[in-house]
Amino acid sequence: IFCLIGLSANASDTHIVATEEYPPYEMKKPVNGLRGFDYEVLIEISKDLNLDLDIQFLPWKRAIQYTKSGKVLGILTCAHTSEREIFITYSDPISEFTNGLYTIAGFEGIKPQKIEDVIGQKVGSVDGYESLLILQKIGANPIAAPSTSNAIDMLFSQRFEYLSLAKQATDFIIKQKGKSGYFDFYTLETKNFYFCFSKRYPKLGNLVERFNQSLKQLKESGRYDAIHAKYR
Repeated sequence: IFCLIGLSANASDTHIVATEEYPPYEMKKPVNGLRGFDYEVLIEISKDLNLDLDIQFLPWKRAIQYTKSGKVLGILTCAHTSEREIFITYSDPISEFTNGLYTIAGFEGIKPQKIEDVIGQKVGSVDGYESLLILQKIGANPIAAPSTSNAIDMLFSQRFEYLSLAKQATDFIIKQKGKSGYFDFYTLETKNFYFCFSKRYPKLGNLVERFNQSLKQLKESGRYDAIHAKYR
């Protein structure tokens, strides 16, 4: 359990937030002093709104379960799906993720514009990720890497020609591995991430409206961009 804001004497004033390890959005352990840009944005908002937060790193399925039941204020962070609208109220966009394909820099093969362009090509992704399942569904016969770090190494050593992963998380690991500049990226789609409030949370009140207003002010002040600049 990570208690990031000083907890008040009355435990009922503390709001539990569920999250999972997902660099560079949220990180359980600091990396070069960084805890994740969504993590930092939430801390800024909590200070502005004078909220006491207990941010807990949990397995994803448990985070969803707790949000469905109202046991937590919500999840930092999640994508929008129609199925989740039943039990989630979405904040305004807190960040974004970009899906696409990596190649070695200067690769002279097909320049992909859609995921189907890699059918018949040597392509990989990470075992268990949605990106690998999509490749399997379209019949691309992908190679599964055990982790993002391994997948980057495999692309670098040309075990495959294309790597399907989300840009923000992968770029962060590429930078940590000292391989920035060695790859090209082809954007296929960009979607928003949100703070996902539990509709069943008993103390929700007007927190969604207050959260969105604070997020808007954070962006207008330039502090939001300053936070994100540290991760590039």
